[in-house]
Amino acid sequence: MNAQTLSDFCATIEDTTLDPANVYSYSADPATLDDCQPIVVNIFFWGVNRPNGQNDYPEREHTTLEAVANLNIVYNEFGIYFKYRGYEEFDSPAIQNDPNGYYILESTGDFHHLTSWAANNGYKKNDAFNVYAYGWGNGFGGISPGLNATTTGLSSGHLATESRIPVHEIGHNLSIRHTRSCGSNCEHVTRDPNDPNFNADVTADRVVDTAAMPCSFRDPSCDCYPDINPLTCQYTGNGTDCQNNPYQIFPEDLKNAMSNANLCPENLLTMGQGIRAREALIADTQGNYAPTLTTIESLYEPYAGEYYDVGPEQDPKDKPLFQPGFNYKFYRCCCDYPQPSDFNDVSFEYGGVNPILSISKYETDFDVITHPNHTAIWIDMELCDYNGQNVRKCYDNWNRAADDGSVTKFNDGVFNTNVTVMPKDSQSINDPDLVNDLDSGLYKIEKNYNDGSTDETVIHKNNN
Repeated sequence: MNAQTLSDFCATIEDTTLDPANVYSYSADPATLDDCQPIVVNIFFWGVNRPNGQNDYPEREHTTLEAVANLNIVYNEFGIYFKYRGYEEFDSPAIQNDPNGYYILESTGDFHHLTSWAANNGYKKNDAFNVYAYGWGNGFGGISPGLNATTTGLSSGHLATESRIPVHEIGHNLSIRHTRSCGSNCEHVTRDPNDPNFNADVTADRVVDTAAMPCSFRDPSCDCYPDINPLTCQYTGNGTDCQNNPYQIFPEDLKNAMSNANLCPENLLTMGQGIRAREALIADTQGNYAPTLTTIESLYEPYAGEYYDVGPEQDPKDKPLFQPGFNYKFYRCCCDYPQPSDFNDVSFEYGGVNPILSISKYETDFDVITHPNHTAIWIDMELCDYNGQNVRKCYDNWNRAADDGSVTKFNDGVFNTNVTVMPKDSQSINDPDLVNDLDSGLYKIEKNYNDGSTDETVIHKNNN
């Protein structure tokens, strides 16, 4: 039932107020961003349940991480980084004659009632963007209170990787409007700033590298999009702007995350939209952003788990986890940092031809995004090397190092007695590249510790 009620429509009200003076450059030039000043924003997710605690989305916590990954993949290009601060659930208050409470939003007004109630009952972080994942809305999939806001509502089914709704609604928070042009807010087709009819910087979305578009592509009589080819996202209509100039709309315009051509949008923004978002954060004309901003150091801190220090080996589920949506590389480092070095400490040694571990920003197994022992973290900052070095936080803990051990190769590729046993001393058994350096085959790795305990791991190595 919930899948049938999910909608891609945005319920955010169009904002036609004038831009504040001296805030936006209206530039689409990438050089505008090349200043090595990353902006990091805290973001926190709230899962809204029915009053009785029920929820139709058992994987919702995981999909909040998918949403964060998409936000970073899109916005990092513009020097905007989102720091995942966690996820919590709460039960909606009961509403008279409505057993679903605010789990199902029957109107846009319900969202404002939900956020007011949440703020008054401790379900709002004052130092973060707050995303409320309700069940679904009646005819809409997401909503923002407006520009320069730090609160967003999303249908729980729209958190997942394939959805562009989080990028869209957070875009509104960052002062990016819909690309459509409605009523008196008529955007002319021309993109020539020397043309006296040029108004792309003062109408519609006020972004010069998005196309002028009609107010809607949808025909409500058939709930269809007759002027869009759904397979190619080609505009096939013959619409004109208010000066009777034919629209010049291309597939990338329809695929834009802020488009209302709901057959086509993807997680894509133009350079002009990204520059506008960045300039809104920097100007912070309403003072809403400042409490949510954090430092670049926070991206090098896990969102969950703890680093091993001393004592018994920790449970694997407690390992430090890092948020998705970034390209990570972990390089061998030394020496003697039982806890990760301070972010500003760049005195440690690091290197090697290849990283010990590489993680793509498109990685979907979030449990593998952790910090291996004896390595430092490199994060791709997209625009530049931050302060000259992106390799930080050396973790070189030898408190749990094995005294010695052995590697046993099963020569036939099965468990039998045809084996080759290779004794290992302390240095070789603790080598981070031990597994990487093995040839293909079936192995048993045994480690012996000074407390008398042993650790045994069986691996099947495939180098193909």
